[in-house]
Amino acid sequence: MDNNRPHRTIISTGTTSIVLIFVMLSLLTFAVLSLVSAQANLRLSQKSAERTTAYYAAENQANDLLTGLLQAREEGPEALADWAAAQDVTLTEDGRASYQVPLGEDQVLAVEIALDEDGYRIGRWQAVSDYDWNADDSLHLLDPSSLPAD
Repeated sequence: MDNNRPHRTIISTGTTSIVLIFVMLSLLTFAVLSLVSAQANLRLSQKSAERTTAYYAAENQANDLLTGLLQAREEGPEALADWAAAQDVTLTEDGRASYQVPLGEDQVLAVEIALDEDGYRIGRWQAVSDYDWNADDSLHLLDPSSLPAD
């Protein structure tokens, strides 16, 4: 054997470079995906915090209106009617009061209270949408006049 001959390794320098490049690209891809996921989670958390803050602010305002309603009721029916008119609270003849508190862009906190001799009972305390949805009926796919008569 000739000891002066250079050895040829099975894995050459080019192969290890390609593997290293592939590993680095994989790590870079996972890093970018992690960053995008973290940003999406941050936006979702911020929206959730804003929504929760808006809900509790509306709930505090609804509770303040309920407190004012009960105080005005103690002063008498005329004071209750005046207070309700000033606060945009609807009173019915059967002893119910209802009002809405703005909650966000397209939502309100709808409250209905049943007033009785012993106190009150909450009939509704619910976040509802006040978005006016209009269906898109611009496509006329079926002419009703072409349908067979019954």
